[in-house]
Amino acid sequence: MNSLREIWAKRFVHYMTELQKYMKFVFTGHLAIVLLFTIGAGGYAYSEWLKEVPTNFPSAIIASVLIGLALVFGAPVTLLKPADSVFFLPMEKKLEDYLNRSLRYSLLSQLPIPFILLIVMMPLLAATNVAGKPQFLLTAIIILLVKWIYVETEYHYRRANDGEGILIDRLVRFILSASLIYVMLAGYPLFIPVIGLIIALYYLNYKKKSAAKPFPYQHFITLEQNRMMRFYRFANYFTDVPHLKGSISRRAWLGFLMRPGKFGQTSPQRYLLQRTLIRTDDTFWLWVRLTGLSILGVVLIPFTIVVYIFIGALAFASSIQLVHALRAGNDFRMDMLFPEATNTRTPAIRKTVSSIQLLQALFILITGFLVGGISVTPIIMAIIVVLVSTATIRFSNEKNTD
Repeated sequence: MNSLREIWAKRFVHYMTELQKYMKFVFTGHLAIVLLFTIGAGGYAYSEWLKEVPTNFPSAIIASVLIGLALVFGAPVTLLKPADSVFFLPMEKKLEDYLNRSLRYSLLSQLPIPFILLIVMMPLLAATNVAGKPQFLLTAIIILLVKWIYVETEYHYRRANDGEGILIDRLVRFILSASLIYVMLAGYPLFIPVIGLIIALYYLNYKKKSAAKPFPYQHFITLEQNRMMRFYRFANYFTDVPHLKGSISRRAWLGFLMRPGKFGQTSPQRYLLQRTLIRTDDTFWLWVRLTGLSILGVVLIPFTIVVYIFIGALAFASSIQLVHALRAGNDFRMDMLFPEATNTRTPAIRKTVSSIQLLQALFILITGFLVGGISVTPIIMAIIVVLVSTATIRFSNEKNTD
């Protein structure tokens, strides 16, 4: 039997291959364009806002909350499989070597987010005269140490309690980490060792408790399966993931958006596509999230040109994602049971996505009127959504035809 070190190495190579296989579809093409415009618009708005930010703005509190949240979230990546609960039993005494490697990878994979947040917050902290380079350097060191301890703490907490009550654990660790970051940035160095000692004692307490408990294979296997399933669902927005099983919901409360079936139906493709879009959970909630982000952009972004770019990018993302989602699943579809011509599906997809994007434009128009009053700006926003969506849908259909 292979050693656990060899098993980890093989699984890690397979895991990275799987990530690269799907991520090349995620960060190429339309998402790259959306990210480019979104980051550019957000960066411009942020830099302009920094010129006017008051010195009494609570930047230290905001930074500590955001970084504290980033430090707390992040379950251990174990790469465990269902059969391990049986086949790992003879080697359970050597399991720590496998788990130590998984925890090291968990730390490295979760470090970028809190560091990125610190880098983003540094101009704001400097503009409000809260902190300078020495505090930034010390904060970075604290982030590294706290994240390392928190990865270990979450693992031992889950092992000691079989994963139950993890939200309470995260709440406690969030309060501690946010407090530690705040006293560091706000200039209260005397509190740093006190909070650091509490974090260390909290970690040692659950490390001791976990040592007395058998390893909960089922919990960590389920945790790993759920983590990979979230990744596959995300990747499925950009390419077909063969082994992914999506979920559906009837959503009877949205029945008014679906044309009722009747004898002599002249467009069965649209009848089926409307129900597919509304009742498929991944597709429906994707559109809801992107539309919600567009509405938040209209409400929160103070610069009109940035709002135009932001909602245009999200309209592009919404349209192309919906077109891709409705085209997927060509192995068997209900319309194959109908005596329909093969060239009717593409126009039906175009009309269905156009209709739902008109609804997105309507939401943005109403939000614009509520935020800025009756003016031409909300109308321009709605027109941008319609034009970008129409162009994206048409280009997608032409590309598919070619």
